[in-house]
Amino acid sequence: MKKLERAFGNKLAIAIFIAPALILFTLVIPLPILHSFYMSLFKWDMLSTMTYVGFENYKELFSDGIFLFSIWHTIEITVLSLIFQVILGLFLALCIVNITKGRKYFQNAFFIPNILSSAVIGILWFFVYNYDFGLINSILKSIGLDSLQQEWLSQKYVILALSITTCWQWVGYHMILYIAAISGISQDIIEAAIVDGAQGLKMVTKIIIPQIRPVLRVSIVLIITGSLKYFDMAWIMTEGGPDFASETIATYIYRTAFNKLQYGLGSAASTFLFAVSILITVLINKLAAKREEVY
Repeated sequence: MKKLERAFGNKLAIAIFIAPALILFTLVIPLPILHSFYMSLFKWDMLSTMTYVGFENYKELFSDGIFLFSIWHTIEITVLSLIFQVILGLFLALCIVNITKGRKYFQNAFFIPNILSSAVIGILWFFVYNYDFGLINSILKSIGLDSLQQEWLSQKYVILALSITTCWQWVGYHMILYIAAISGISQDIIEAAIVDGAQGLKMVTKIIIPQIRPVLRVSIVLIITGSLKYFDMAWIMTEGGPDFASETIATYIYRTAFNKLQYGLGSAASTFLFAVSILITVLINKLAAKREEVY
């Protein structure tokens, strides 16, 4: 124990242990962000000489209707992902946490999509949503509900379809977080609440949710930051279409930087996305911290 205390008291030893991770972190995270901001100040097509334009790329960005649409689509996906994943994940956790027989099976069954590649899931659900031979329309047809068949990846439904696909992939992950948090609630608290008459929905809203608030905060931050950089599923299933109806900020960045070769404009959008992600994360943590103080 004394050796451990002596080691932690030695600042040089601490610096030596931390240095490799700190150097790696600096190379992997802050430097690319700073480089992206630097590149956002230039016009560059990756072939000719870079031209300094100051903040012109940012002005062009916010005058581009497609970029503004991409912001709106990203907000829609974020809100739907929050609703689907938090509510459904919590519901599944509450259903499974008290199961004594077969609990592992259900946990694994809901968690398996999380370990699959987004590319595989995107291709799988692309066929599920297919109008001619997709699973949804086939089921509707088989039960005589032909009139409800839709082009699920059309402009009208594509955001909802992408959000459902993302929920299918990630809800098991958040369910596992909630199960772990609920299992950690003291039985004394649960029994005291039952004695006071708390049952069903009242038990969930008044006892369980306040007790797992820190885990819910982490879960919400993960869902929001993941939705803000939503790219893989949208690109694989629709490439941002049809007619930019599923264009997100991330697909806009990729299309602008690598398809249109407007690297400065793409970097400006990247910098905007980074700033928004940091701002939202800080706001959520502050709001959650205030709520936890109240409780």
